[in-house]
Amino acid sequence: MAQGPTIRRLQLGRELKRLREGTGLLRDAAAEDLGRDASTISKIENGKMTISLGDVKSLLMLYGVPLDSDDARRLLDVAKEARKRSTHRVPDWVRAFVGFEAEASEIRDYETSVVPGLLQTESYIRALTQAGDPTRDPAEVDRLVAIRQERQARLTSGTPPRLWMVMGEAVIRRLAGFDPSVQREQLEHLRAVADLPNVSLRIIPFSARPHPALGAAFQILTLPEPTGHQVVYLEDLWSADYVDRDAQVTEYTQVFDRICDAALTPTGTAQMIDDTMGELR
Repeated sequence: MAQGPTIRRLQLGRELKRLREGTGLLRDAAAEDLGRDASTISKIENGKMTISLGDVKSLLMLYGVPLDSDDARRLLDVAKEARKRSTHRVPDWVRAFVGFEAEASEIRDYETSVVPGLLQTESYIRALTQAGDPTRDPAEVDRLVAIRQERQARLTSGTPPRLWMVMGEAVIRRLAGFDPSVQREQLEHLRAVADLPNVSLRIIPFSARPHPALGAAFQILTLPEPTGHQVVYLEDLWSADYVDRDAQVTEYTQVFDRICDAALTPTGTAQMIDDTMGELR
């Protein structure tokens, strides 16, 4: 898979950090040279902020890298790729997540109340959107459906991500509030997706013992090499938060493993979905 702007931004940031540290310069010194503050340099080096080609050239010169060198040309090419805009038209606070998800090689997702976006059917998306805002313009709903379906297409692409999906039993029980046709279609889709070789779908039953993430949905996204960068995504109604410090990511990974321990096996999960479909009139 071609590397997109998210990976390129992370790659550029790490390279610039390596060059800065190689010269012994602190972030404050680099920031002063650009006329920025140290937090800006931190965001650039952590791949959380794009940087202009002019600023890249300034930093390269500051770090002693000749602009006509192979290293400089390579990094400037990376910087150009990092500045490309995503094709997804989504709110700013979601855009970073969509970028990470589109390029992730591994996705671990724990959901407590709704079917995960990557597994939602069109009718479920529309019903969920209508429930959230009955006045939303139909054209806007169509756009949201198209964006989500574009994201979902990666699961069956030539280079799909490895997906570990864990849901609380409440997710499938809450489907009872939807039209029966929406319920059945969504449940059938979950069964079909669970059979994909790159997908592991498991459900935590109501009878499961308590675990450390009760009521706290989250996702862990892993980008492919050369970065191998990991980020934890946390979302509420109007904003999102990202955790990417190694120690914190490790803690979330350990929590996810414990969640899996509390979940049904893939076979048990398939049986629960089948039983739920059998209960539909």
